[in-house]
Amino acid sequence: MTIQEAILARHSVRAYIDKPLAEDVIGALRARIDEVNAVAGLHIQLVLNEPKSFQGTLAKYGHFSGVSNYLVMAGKKTEDLDEKVGYYGEQIVLLAQMLGLNTCWVGVSYSKIPNTYVLEDGEKIACYISLGYGANQGRAHKVKSVNEVSN
Repeated sequence: MTIQEAILARHSVRAYIDKPLAEDVIGALRARIDEVNAVAGLHIQLVLNEPKSFQGTLAKYGHFSGVSNYLVMAGKKTEDLDEKVGYYGEQIVLLAQMLGLNTCWVGVSYSKIPNTYVLEDGEKIACYISLGYGANQGRAHKVKSVNEVSN
């Protein structure tokens, strides 16, 4: 799958099947995360086999199920943290799609579980990204035209 095909195929998925990530997939994700963290000065972390973050009330509100793998999107508290997380996070999301995984950006529908990630002084979590083998491939949603969202 090319990056362009991944862009077209990717849709947010909130329900995942109980299937561990393959070792080669984990290796590819970790390699990209290491590259991104070095280039962008972020502290993105891959959390594996940890279902508690998506079992609380907020996760149910967000209609998440079966999530046990996710990315903690963290970095120094700066004015451009959200922009960096969005730009570099999407690169990881598209890689995940190319590796046969599904993903969903998660703003508040998760619980912070102690000892699953590390934050250094001056860092904060911007968001999580759930990932795994989706129960489905998601679906396209209505897209507004450029004229409807911008002048």
